[in-house]
Amino acid sequence: MADDQVLAGYLAALRIAGEPGAAGGAELRRGQFHDVVLLGGTAYRFPRDEISRRALPSRIALLRAVAGASGDGAAGAGEALRAAVPWPVGAVREDLPLGQCHARLRRVRGRPLGRAGAATPGLAGELARALDGLAALGRHPAVRAAAPAADPAYWTRFAGDVRAVLFPLMTGAGRRRAEAELGAVCTVDPMGGALVHGDFGGGNLLWSDGPAGVRLTGVLDWDEAHLGSQADDLASLAATFGWPLAEQVDAIRQQDHSPTIPAARLIEATFALQQALPAARAGDAASLADGLTRYTG
Repeated sequence: MADDQVLAGYLAALRIAGEPGAAGGAELRRGQFHDVVLLGGTAYRFPRDEISRRALPSRIALLRAVAGASGDGAAGAGEALRAAVPWPVGAVREDLPLGQCHARLRRVRGRPLGRAGAATPGLAGELARALDGLAALGRHPAVRAAAPAADPAYWTRFAGDVRAVLFPLMTGAGRRRAEAELGAVCTVDPMGGALVHGDFGGGNLLWSDGPAGVRLTGVLDWDEAHLGSQADDLASLAATFGWPLAEQVDAIRQQDHSPTIPAARLIEATFALQQALPAARAGDAASLADGLTRYTG
């Protein structure tokens, strides 16, 4: 379905729900698991599959906990993370069917930085402070109550799922490559006490200009947030900004934290498989093909 048709359907659902301002001037942002309709200062989040629909209430509860623990509930920006998160407004109607079920969030503004911004003054320091903030959030009682703990067998289960679902779609060389990556990542311990964002990079990090360089102003998409090892988030930073920047961030933090670069490298090597596996399960042919590119050629 074309984007304009999808947006029209979502706007119709918002009008039926009596949402204020659900009219013209809307923008649609499409994701793998959720679509977002932007209207002024509000973001309406629509799950795209049944798993995401059922998980919406718990994910909104975690957003409330993170925003509140960050020091300023309504703004969602405070001493811990020092960046805004999408603050939930009103109740979640997860009982509604797909296409109508949505959550209303306060819109977070800022601009993303790609790899070209890796040399931006102040970037490494901001990212190190953000990871410190996530570590602090992992010690907050409300966040610990809302965030799931990492599964100690996560990588073993992931490897088994990849072999069962994706290996039949790969060439022989692709399976050998994937097997090597899976064997390596299964040595990584996913456990830890930090709040792990789970996709800490790309368009999920929003920035503004500050007197000493860029400043992290917002963090979006907390769907994969859990309590665990920060090697996961460092791997996402490396995928966005490159390994030299990730190593710089890790070096800044090594005064109080053990190095996480070795584990992060093993995790980052599986990102294509991490994209392809849920895409295969959801029937997302485009994301599946993109994730399997280096395993099918």
